[in-house]
Amino acid sequence: MKIVGVIGRAKRNIDGRQIFQVPEQARRALMQFDNVVTIALLPTSEDFYSHLQDKNDDFSELDKTKLDAVLKWCDGFLAPGGCSWFHFDKYVIDHAMKYDKPFLGYCAGMQYLAGLHSEIEPRMDRIPGETHHNGVKRDSHTDFLIDGTKLKSIIQEDVIPVNSSHYYALNPPLNDDIVISAYSEDGVIEAVEIPDKKFIIGVQWHPEYLLDEHSKKLLQAFVDAL
Repeated sequence: MKIVGVIGRAKRNIDGRQIFQVPEQARRALMQFDNVVTIALLPTSEDFYSHLQDKNDDFSELDKTKLDAVLKWCDGFLAPGGCSWFHFDKYVIDHAMKYDKPFLGYCAGMQYLAGLHSEIEPRMDRIPGETHHNGVKRDSHTDFLIDGTKLKSIIQEDVIPVNSSHYYALNPPLNDDIVISAYSEDGVIEAVEIPDKKFIIGVQWHPEYLLDEHSKKLLQAFVDAL
């Protein structure tokens, strides 16, 4: 049995109480595989993360030691979407990089991957106006996959339809070890990967909601790499 750690996100429930949760669609998409279970990766500090600005969490050496006790049992990691990123997220990505464990990022999870594993800050710009990128339609736009990338070898298509729900986009130049593996028709970076690792890929869309043939290929490849 393989264990996938899903990075949790801070929210308030309908009663206004503080909770830390993982997106249900992300969990359910992995439950289609008989050999996979998921656990929620939670912060180890006393901070409630929804109150914090980006990278403003007090992530101490003790917090790292506590989180290490959980990460060592994980065979891979999933970073769902979100609105902020923290040292907590970076530590999970660093662990995946160090021990070459599969990592899959969705939407903001792709953006964390593109910047948080090194000293170079993510280069982000807000997408102006209302576009197909910040809609919620099933097939918001098409993506063009780049030859020679792991993503292209998995999906085996030149162009695919994707869903989309994001207001910010990555801008090059990115870190030297990051490879861009897909663009949208208007030039937005839609996927990145680290080629010298077993499986470290981030996509800007939400395959856990789409679950079409291309999304299933991506999920299958992630699980196969565990």
